[in-house]
Amino acid sequence: PAPTYGEAAIGPDLDGAKDDVRDFSHVKVVTPSDEEDTVVAAVQNSASLQEALDQGKDLVLSPGIYPLKTSLKVKYPNQVVLGLGLATLVAPTDGSPCIRVLPYTPGVRIAGIMLEASKQDVQQNYSDERDCPDGIASLLEWGNPNINDDRGSSTNPGVLTDIFARVGGSNPDRTVSTDVIMRIHSSNVVGDNLWLWRADHVNLQPGETANYPLNPSDEASKLPRVSDHYYQVMKDECKVATGLIVNGDDVTIHGLAVEHTEEHLTIWNGERGNVRFYQSELPYDVSHASFGAKGYTGYMVASHVKDHDAQAVGVYSNFRDYIVTVDTAIRHPIEETKGKEINVEEALLSGGKSDMVKDAFVVHLDNFGRIMSVVNGKGGEASEQGKPVRVAVGVDSLN
Repeated sequence: PAPTYGEAAIGPDLDGAKDDVRDFSHVKVVTPSDEEDTVVAAVQNSASLQEALDQGKDLVLSPGIYPLKTSLKVKYPNQVVLGLGLATLVAPTDGSPCIRVLPYTPGVRIAGIMLEASKQDVQQNYSDERDCPDGIASLLEWGNPNINDDRGSSTNPGVLTDIFARVGGSNPDRTVSTDVIMRIHSSNVVGDNLWLWRADHVNLQPGETANYPLNPSDEASKLPRVSDHYYQVMKDECKVATGLIVNGDDVTIHGLAVEHTEEHLTIWNGERGNVRFYQSELPYDVSHASFGAKGYTGYMVASHVKDHDAQAVGVYSNFRDYIVTVDTAIRHPIEETKGKEINVEEALLSGGKSDMVKDAFVVHLDNFGRIMSVVNGKGGEASEQGKPVRVAVGVDSLN
């Protein structure tokens, strides 16, 4: 059964009275191609999965790895794509997303899936099959970046549940990349437990030894000692700029983690965004010139946004390779400038009530650099290892 959406409800509804029960004749259970040639397997996987979606069927992915040649397009309202055993979709090599939910398609549910970046083939950027309307590569797209009137449905929202994404990690190739991990363009989408990760470590290649070993042969080495079992990702490897961009209005996400991307980790452009629990670890490998000096943050609400509610927001630093200073972990429009174009430096200096972000904190986990403030230049500096610096519910403390 696919659960229905209700209002003013807390916790699970287990009586099943409102469940949307689907006949299994409308469900396609799929397995990944057993073809050893990944190029051939990608063609076969995309064809078989898209055929079921085009027939209007719900899709159940058996455990396994599914390289894709083209994006899976979800085009019918209320369709379900459910992964079992963390079924993994590997993105097409032309930068197209693993999944695109087409605009004006309410009630779609996607759950239990791992999304994985691939090594992009620049020669394919001009392919007719490439699904990047604005040229930006990603792993999941909900809606279309060139359509801004896709309101969705407040009584039948789209839902993302238990979605995990990685740029690097299991794949020892450090040239895998994407531009953004996930973008939500449609309005009225709900997320529950999303983890969007740029790898800080990946599997070792055959015969390779760790670059940050626990016991380096050179005892005078100043490199942090991390692990003998993994390669620690370095600057300009496993590249991805941003984890999440939300352009739609009335998007709610409960349980969101975005880690290690090289620019703003999360950018929220839509109105009435709602986040409960956000965890963000800044990238280990960036330099001050590439990150701190450019004003990148762990969580940014765009200057034009008038209404946003994020609670329990945590941003951590562990700048492993360079001394990086981050002016502020979280940035959002302040009361006096909501809805207006603002100068970032002026906003940081002017303060104002923090009514968009509550219960925020930052932590200096280890190594170099620091975060100088929690929200909009206020809230204290995180310089003592492991000690949180908080901004309490009493938001007047920011004034």
